[in-house]
Amino acid sequence: MLKPEGIIYNMSNEDYHNSIGYSSSAIKTVCKQSLAHYMAQKPLGDSPAFALGTGVHASLLEPKRNLVIKGPKTRVSAAYKKLYREKKIDQVVLTEVEYHVHNKMCKSALENKYTSAILKHKDRVTESSIFTVDSATGLNIKTRPDLYIPKTGFIYDIKTTTDASPKGFAKQVQKYAYHIQGAFYMHTLLEAGLKATTFNFIAIEKTAPYVTHMHRIDHGLMAKSLKIVRKTLVKIAEANKTGVYDTGWGETSLLTLGDVNV
Repeated sequence: MLKPEGIIYNMSNEDYHNSIGYSSSAIKTVCKQSLAHYMAQKPLGDSPAFALGTGVHASLLEPKRNLVIKGPKTRVSAAYKKLYREKKIDQVVLTEVEYHVHNKMCKSALENKYTSAILKHKDRVTESSIFTVDSATGLNIKTRPDLYIPKTGFIYDIKTTTDASPKGFAKQVQKYAYHIQGAFYMHTLLEAGLKATTFNFIAIEKTAPYVTHMHRIDHGLMAKSLKIVRKTLVKIAEANKTGVYDTGWGETSLLTLGDVNV
């Protein structure tokens, strides 16, 4: 297990993703879909939405590295393609419009007194990489918290979203299993011997007025989500032993009034 002082601080995002270990994306896929879907999972790639989110993360969490490059108006231009080819590890190239939207989103996060205090916290650790072994299954697991404060055990994850409101973001949490992600982060840090007490989302809207709002997973939701994470790790470990990575749905299903709202 890693000791608290054993956090890896300087690993690139690329090296982290290429390293051995089950991450939150694997756990979420198995939870939301199935083992079969996890085995067929493809990388997110470099879509415009992914690039914008990456740019916001980079500017808020590692501002001194100047990772965000302002490109021309379109991705199809020769100038954009040249910038993309020549970018360094962890850098992201945004179009002109995306770059301005990214600036407004970052400005919103830094003008919110709560999120600004966290983003500028003197004890913050950003984009660190943590690897350990799940004690119950022996699986290698890993996580890369956006922002972590070791003394308090507070973990923060930045989410770019269409709706940062309490009700709106709750729907996003359910749709994308963000609560499972939060529980997996908590579980991994605890398994690594690190302090982990609460998990928080910094939600930033991608359209005007670019509202930023912080959300914390409460004890009840976290407790239930941790149980799901642990059961999922057992499910993956069992599949690794049997070599069977199916959907678990069976061959046919019966649709009932409980399934379809008419």
